[in-house]
Amino acid sequence: MKFCRNLILVLSTFVGIRAHIDLKSLPWIDGHDGDELTWVKTFLPENPVILEAGACGGEDTVNFPKVWPECTVHAFEPVPAFFETLKKSVHNLSNVHLYNFGLFTKTGEYKFYLCQGQTPGGASSLFPSAGMPECQYDERPISIFCKNLDEWAQEYMVDHIDYMWLDMEGAEYYVLSSAPRMLKTVRVITCELNFREFRKKMTQFEDLYNFLTKEGFVLYKIWGSPTWQAVGIFIRQTF
Repeated sequence: MKFCRNLILVLSTFVGIRAHIDLKSLPWIDGHDGDELTWVKTFLPENPVILEAGACGGEDTVNFPKVWPECTVHAFEPVPAFFETLKKSVHNLSNVHLYNFGLFTKTGEYKFYLCQGQTPGGASSLFPSAGMPECQYDERPISIFCKNLDEWAQEYMVDHIDYMWLDMEGAEYYVLSSAPRMLKTVRVITCELNFREFRKKMTQFEDLYNFLTKEGFVLYKIWGSPTWQAVGIFIRQTF
């Protein structure tokens, strides 16, 4: 996942964390980006339908067909410049379908904060910076188009999603909670988990964890920083 790699990820205390959950009890592992597909493969069919939100230039998109040659991938990238790179990355992959818009609660136009500088694009978000000293973004606002996930699925006749790969910089809860019909079909979710509100109103770990637990998911693995940002894999317990 492409989270803000130029930040200081390990802080000395838990000050400012919304932690009503015992973080030490979570299934922390010494993982790193790139291991996720190996870990989730056993929970998915040989021909999974995969949704990737925040595809950027296709760095992760190209890996799905390598693991699942018979998969179908729906990759979303709202930033025009990144979308052009994405198209070039997957031009020879007939099972990858691209969408030059984002996902959010309601269909419409939204302000999007496009990161520049050392990590162009990777930490861009629908949410503005909270102004934390530890996380100063070089960003500019642009306008993007977003669709509600359930509405997109109905329009494009997608009846289920097996695996969701969400690199949304804080929009995860908003998208999932506003798409109850499609969420019921999902087996596995890989997403970022935020323990500090470094963007205003961005999804926080506790909210997403509690929501997905109520929806029948269990946190299978988690790695990263328990004081800043991590990556987690949620597995649906029963269908």
